[in-house]
Amino acid sequence: MSSPLPQSRLEVEVKDFGPIVHAKLDLRPMTVFIGPSNTGKSYLAVLLYALHQVFGAIGGSPGSLRYGLWRSQIGTTVPEHTEEATAAFAQLARSVSDIIESRDDASTVLELPDGIVEFLRWEFDKLGGNISSEILRCFGLDATEALVRKGSPERALVAIRHHRPNDTDVLEQTLSLDAHGAEFRTSMPRQVHFRTADLEQTYLHLGLLKIEGATPGRIGDEDAWPIGYLESISSLMDLALRQVVGGLASRGFYLPADRTGVMHAHSAIVSAMIDSAPMAGLRPVSRTPLLSGVLADFISQLIRIDQRTDWQGTDRRPKSNLDIGQQIEENILGGVVSVERSELINYPQFTYRPGRWKEGLPLMHASSMVSDLAPVVLYLRHLVQPGNVLIIEEPESHLHPDAQVKLTRQLAKLVQQRYRVIITTHSEWILEELANVVQRSQLPPDELSTVSVSDAALTADQVGVWLFRPKTRPRGSEVVELRLDESGLYPSDFNDVAIALGNDSAKIYNRIGK
Repeated sequence: MSSPLPQSRLEVEVKDFGPIVHAKLDLRPMTVFIGPSNTGKSYLAVLLYALHQVFGAIGGSPGSLRYGLWRSQIGTTVPEHTEEATAAFAQLARSVSDIIESRDDASTVLELPDGIVEFLRWEFDKLGGNISSEILRCFGLDATEALVRKGSPERALVAIRHHRPNDTDVLEQTLSLDAHGAEFRTSMPRQVHFRTADLEQTYLHLGLLKIEGATPGRIGDEDAWPIGYLESISSLMDLALRQVVGGLASRGFYLPADRTGVMHAHSAIVSAMIDSAPMAGLRPVSRTPLLSGVLADFISQLIRIDQRTDWQGTDRRPKSNLDIGQQIEENILGGVVSVERSELINYPQFTYRPGRWKEGLPLMHASSMVSDLAPVVLYLRHLVQPGNVLIIEEPESHLHPDAQVKLTRQLAKLVQQRYRVIITTHSEWILEELANVVQRSQLPPDELSTVSVSDAALTADQVGVWLFRPKTRPRGSEVVELRLDESGLYPSDFNDVAIALGNDSAKIYNRIGK
């Protein structure tokens, strides 16, 4: 079996973005945003989702980013370095063919020729418009200047840095947003790390293990290319691009804070949008989108939630997904969440069947806790895959503290199964249980059952807790990391609230006594 590739550390820094004056943080397998309202937690979460939407297309079907980057040159004006890149990719493909035949199980480091580096940089530098459009779509805005912090120098900056292990260079993408749009710049690696198994799987999938002797024509004449040659180069490009964008190449899924209302009203929302379609030409055009992108994506995914089978009808979901969803149902919901489709229009209806009931009831008639957690269960069961990023706003909504603690344990187990989780929260219970999750990782596995009520454990470098706190000068918020203190807890501002309540209670009690 091939050795795993070393993981890069993904760092995000933003300045003057939304209400955020400055934030610099590492995105870890479990990333938590906590702090008062209106400090930018959701702003940063939506930004990360938008970036995953753009870069997560890498490795998808034709029409994804890697195909778009390469095929955008077909029939168009070809930059000078493209012909050099073509020859460089051909040479790289032959090198890979030799590596596959050697059956070397170790990770392989390949040097990227200048032609490939320049070609990738030229293509990535054109991504500013696509990225800004996706960010605006996700926020439901029509101008990038709306994302710039009020009172700032009229520009927001976003920097994404991939600190690659065992490498001295740091790959960085920067995005500048202002009233004129967006400008995007990226650095390129000189070396890429490949697993032999990944290269072999790519070539087996294409049915092309060796292409020595193949001579492609000019890029502008696609018919002159040998069968599979362009696809093989695109696949190599895919693997190289993953090295450039790092963890952002994974797909992202966003569960908004108002998911409970959407679960109750999604059919009415879709009906209203359909009813208004015939009037579109008679009404003035609205510059503001009717729905934010995260909400529109959520509704769209709900409508197709159970249509995740292959052409033979075989379920493609990994068993681990089913386990976590089922554990949430058994340990928290006390019942089963299901999807049923109307025979007439094939539209989904969501139901909840309590423990011993024979029939389910519509989700709108279930408790708000069930409606809030139902999307989590359904996404795990039908959509989210290992390596994906699941972003959940306020997972504690409508949950009793005991249920909040149990859900935190399930999210930690999800991370243990190679999923990545980002949450925004105001919950002290979630924060305290996360501290326990980290503390458990220091116990021997055979002692967990005797010491703790749960075996959910993550190391300190797998969990990142970031506090969003208000500032007055300049007006906005700053983001700082919370680390476990000597008592084994994350030192949030919750204790300040408790102390203030206690002091007020003591004054009232003393006054009553007098």
